[in-house]
Amino acid sequence: MSKAKVLFVIPSSTKSGHGVSQVLTDMGYEVSSASTPEETVLTAMELEPQVVIWPDALNQESTWNRVKSVLEARNPLISLANNFNAAALEDDANDVETTDEPNAVSVPLATMNALIEQIEHIGSHNRGNHQFYTKVGNKLRKIELDEIRYIQVEGKYSGIQLASRQYHVKASLKDLLHILASDDFIRVSRNFVVNLKHIDHIDVYQSTVHVAGEDVPVSRTYKDNLMKNVRLL
Repeated sequence: MSKAKVLFVIPSSTKSGHGVSQVLTDMGYEVSSASTPEETVLTAMELEPQVVIWPDALNQESTWNRVKSVLEARNPLISLANNFNAAALEDDANDVETTDEPNAVSVPLATMNALIEQIEHIGSHNRGNHQFYTKVGNKLRKIELDEIRYIQVEGKYSGIQLASRQYHVKASLKDLLHILASDDFIRVSRNFVVNLKHIDHIDVYQSTVHVAGEDVPVSRTYKDNLMKNVRLL
């Protein structure tokens, strides 16, 4: 089972958190980091993390207040207490993970275990959603995630393409990705998300993926991300 995507907010004014980020990376989590308000918002929009780790010290800074509101509206957010701050990460022979790296930060195991437990809980909860409902006339139509071939943004609406028909929902692509929360759905351009299970072939030269009889364009921005999620032999 794949690990959750994590966005770690590490302000440039402090080095605390880098040790934690490295531990999560070593454990197989896909960890991205951001150090400024602008970078944090852009990274969250582009990478669609399942979990955002947020130092609670930023709660006192007005420049980060709006950023936190944006993140909380779209992503589960874990706030780090002071025991992740540099001053609290002192060596304790009974409760510290040590490392031979010269500039590495030691991380209290009890604190790391609690953090990992939260990440796993959020990740397993998101992975457990295999369907959602959309209103069609006076009925609510259940849509299984596996039925979806691709999603296309059309103005304020998003078109959800199934095998036999397309449903139009009033939701942004980012909102839908948050609902889907599945590794099978990969963003291939600003306006398209495809289901890896339904890709017939990838045209590397033309930069398209063939899904449900359609050639869906792949932009240069998202091409590397697509190829990282494709198993090549």
